[in-house]
Amino acid sequence: MKKTLLKTIYNLGGFAPFRWATRGKVLILMYHRFSRGSDPYKISGDAFAAHLEYLAKRNTILPLPEAVECLKNGKPAPPNAAVITIDDGYADAYETAFPILKKYGMPATVYAVTDFIDGKCWLWTDLMRFVLLETKTENLCIEFADGEKIEAKLNGKTDRLKLAARINSKLKTLPDALVNEKIEEISRSLKVKIPESPAPEYAPITHEQAREMDASNVRIESHTVSHPILTNIDQTRLDDELRVSKIRLETILDRKVEHFCYPNGNLTVNVRNSVEKAGYASAVTTDYGFNDRQINHFSLNRIDAASSIEKFAQSASGFENFTRAIRN
Repeated sequence: MKKTLLKTIYNLGGFAPFRWATRGKVLILMYHRFSRGSDPYKISGDAFAAHLEYLAKRNTILPLPEAVECLKNGKPAPPNAAVITIDDGYADAYETAFPILKKYGMPATVYAVTDFIDGKCWLWTDLMRFVLLETKTENLCIEFADGEKIEAKLNGKTDRLKLAARINSKLKTLPDALVNEKIEEISRSLKVKIPESPAPEYAPITHEQAREMDASNVRIESHTVSHPILTNIDQTRLDDELRVSKIRLETILDRKVEHFCYPNGNLTVNVRNSVEKAGYASAVTTDYGFNDRQINHFSLNRIDAASSIEKFAQSASGFENFTRAIRN
């Protein structure tokens, strides 16, 4: 939809009928990165505050466990119930999002990667972003085992980040054991040495910050140990990623951890069943949609929170849900 038309619909209150149509369902919003200023790849603090202002007037924000309990047991949820989730556990969730959540008194859930917040690893999807932004090389040529080749001229920051996203999409299709090997190969070819710990731009929350957030109604839950694509690893590794991350967070937070987020949203029936067997009560995907009582609580839908308030309202109201249903 064109930006001007979308803005007009928003200003005229045109999304209200769609909020009414989805009032009995639970909306789970998905965020990743935040910034204090303008950044096309992150949600700015001002934009996040505008989202929460919008939600405060139109939705009832529930803690994730309460929303899951409603979906599982048929307990009536408030009309237009919504849940705020933030993936990965970056420091900007604490530095930018947390103060705004406290200001509005809204609960949220941060799904944290335990080796990341323990300072043992980068989130691997950041490695390509770091390498492409750091390299002085002007041209890139990568060939994969299946014969696919990615060639590009390395221009400005925006183009480099788009290229990193393209490479990451390809890496996500590889067996997990080959991903780091390929990243190291690319970094060598581009003459970039990757630091052992994430650069400040890619840093995680600390244990102290995690405990502070968790004590202030921004719960920390599990997003695996090392953020692998779970459909690309064997059963032993899968069970370890689920079990060890749960135990580690329970040690850090001194409470039971019961909720899970699939890295990249990838799952199979076996992965979903393994999450349930590991002792979790729910798991969220990246699949688009609202949630009703018929939803499998280990395959919960989420809606990506767009930055602009008009696009955010389009998704959060159910308007986009309606147009997708028509197209399908």
